[in-house]
Amino acid sequence: METLNPTSATVDDDGANVGFSILMRFTDATSQIDLEIRKLITVICQVLRDHKAPPTPVSYLRAACSSLDLIAAARPRPSREELHARFTILSFVIPKVPAAFLVNNLQMVCNSLGPALRVASLMWHDSAACAGIKCIAQLLIIVSDYSWSQVSETFGFLLSYANDNMKSFEVRKQARLIVYDTLQSFVATPLLLGPATKTIMDLFMNKYPIRPTSDGLISLKARDTLDLVIVCLGVMSIEDRTAVLVYLKEFWELHHTNLTRLITDALHRLFLNPSLPDVPLELLLELIGSICLSISQHKTKYIPETVANLLIIGVPKIYSLNKQICITKLPIVFDALIVLLEQSEEVTDVLEAGNAFKCLIAYVDDSLIKQGVDSTLKNANMDDGSQSQPTLIEKLCATFQKLLSYPTELRLVFEIVSAMFEKLGEYSSYLMRDTVKTLADMQKLCDNKFFFKEEGKLLLKMVVEKCGLDAIMAIIPQEHVELLAEINQQLGSKSVDASSRVVKATTYGNNLSQSMNMHKDDLKYVTFMNYKLKMAGKKCLSDRQLRAFLDKQAKRRAEKAISGGLAGAAKMTKKLKL
Repeated sequence: METLNPTSATVDDDGANVGFSILMRFTDATSQIDLEIRKLITVICQVLRDHKAPPTPVSYLRAACSSLDLIAAARPRPSREELHARFTILSFVIPKVPAAFLVNNLQMVCNSLGPALRVASLMWHDSAACAGIKCIAQLLIIVSDYSWSQVSETFGFLLSYANDNMKSFEVRKQARLIVYDTLQSFVATPLLLGPATKTIMDLFMNKYPIRPTSDGLISLKARDTLDLVIVCLGVMSIEDRTAVLVYLKEFWELHHTNLTRLITDALHRLFLNPSLPDVPLELLLELIGSICLSISQHKTKYIPETVANLLIIGVPKIYSLNKQICITKLPIVFDALIVLLEQSEEVTDVLEAGNAFKCLIAYVDDSLIKQGVDSTLKNANMDDGSQSQPTLIEKLCATFQKLLSYPTELRLVFEIVSAMFEKLGEYSSYLMRDTVKTLADMQKLCDNKFFFKEEGKLLLKMVVEKCGLDAIMAIIPQEHVELLAEINQQLGSKSVDASSRVVKATTYGNNLSQSMNMHKDDLKYVTFMNYKLKMAGKKCLSDRQLRAFLDKQAKRRAEKAISGGLAGAAKMTKKLKL
């Protein structure tokens, strides 16, 4: 080993007890590594005494490096425990050595680490190799107050373990995490962080770029470099992060199966950062939108659990930073989640997709609901039968109708639909009318073909209770009148007329808004009356007049429905000769 430069060495009280501290730390008599450490420390202490050298951290650093030199050249090759013990001692000593001394001797320490690490990698002693790589990171973290020129070579040495496909996967994976920790220590020193991330970006963009073959294959070196960039994305500069995201978006649109997991992992890691780093939110949302669109259009293969987790974490993060740009993508996200539910083969994947659905329903806000209700009422008032373009909330609600077409997942689907009914409240009858119709139709299926009748009926009870019997009767075929009468009887006094709920809940300043839960015949009548009054130069129906009319009409129809239900029951009793 080359002689270490001692010019900056100092002696302190902590240093004098390094050997003793190590012996006290590693005391497990059943651990071969602990036993090897204790044996080695005993030898080092004896050598220091023989040479009358002070037991300082610098002395122990020299001894540890000398030991690494010897074992790297040893024949036969050393065991995992022997290598691991030496790396552990070095990692214990490095933080106690003065930073100035380490800066002057970085290359010397790395020259001792390098051959020993190569032996550990060649012998597939992964845990020992990872312990050695941590020593390199420790060196960089301790000297992070110095200039890039002083640490660049050591940083390059660390990077070589992060994307060297001659090393085992576990070693490369751990090396990437260690690089990330090192970059985090550089955050307070921009003069180091900038050049360090630039070195990584140069590897990614120039030296080992992603260039898939016609078969979609990617070189292992390029994959490892991309993995390294993904791990470090959170601590990179905004320019570098933006460049990486643009790069990932371009590659996602190629729909290469080998890249999809890497890209979703990259975004997932970015969103896991407690404070989302500065990135263009529009670009992030575009990337999420591209992922969801390609899934819903079946253009790419993916891992359902990974995508579901990405959406659960990513969408709320973007929503919290910019609500307006986020809600525009919710229909695309919901469509992708439907495909995840449909195609997931593992129970855990299905549950993740279902959880994502339920979580994202929370981001449907009152303004979206109001837009949808206004649009529905406007369309109902169109004399020429024309329809306006569906609003965002109407597109979202159409998603739930599709969900009911997946019979194998109905129990989970019912939970999701229930969450949406809960969100929409009394407006469910307007915005989820097709879903309500389908739930009613399901009650007509044979028991031996449909095993979730009771769950479906509970959902109908829920929506009747929220919207009122009258509002639900207005949107489903007459053939379901008996079913609704039965549900209304079971609810008893809980079922409140929808019109009174809506009049109390809404703050809209016009009769159109206040008539949102009217029966279609009532709506026509009110529209006609208001028109007639307006032509006569009089005021439209007041809130009080409208409420009285709606209450009277709702009561009349409810009584008719219940009597019809009783008549139907009597007819059935007679038919069955009960």
